[in-house]
Amino acid sequence: MTLSITAYVGYSHLFPGARLWLETSGERLEHMPEVFALEFSDGSWSSAHLFHEPGDGSWELIVEGYSTKRGTPVDERVWTVTAAEALEGGLELKLGSRLPSG
Repeated sequence: MTLSITAYVGYSHLFPGARLWLETSGERLEHMPEVFALEFSDGSWSSAHLFHEPGDGSWELIVEGYSTKRGTPVDERVWTVTAAEALEGGLELKLGSRLPSG
């Protein structure tokens, strides 16, 4: 998978409250590419899509389905993004609740 930005997750799956680290020089979600690679702590990979409804102010993260290194399938999931904090070298995203996949 070759995408310009990679997000790193300290877990093999996502859950409410999980944090992702996006290694980027951008300081705001508005400056992030819509699609980026997502690497989990067990070495599994997926791709993620940031979605923003204009005028709404809220962000969603859509994560494509993938399999963990142990072979556990994880279907596509949609998460609210409750916080995005610019830190040196990137952005940290905090996930909120899981939404129904569309």
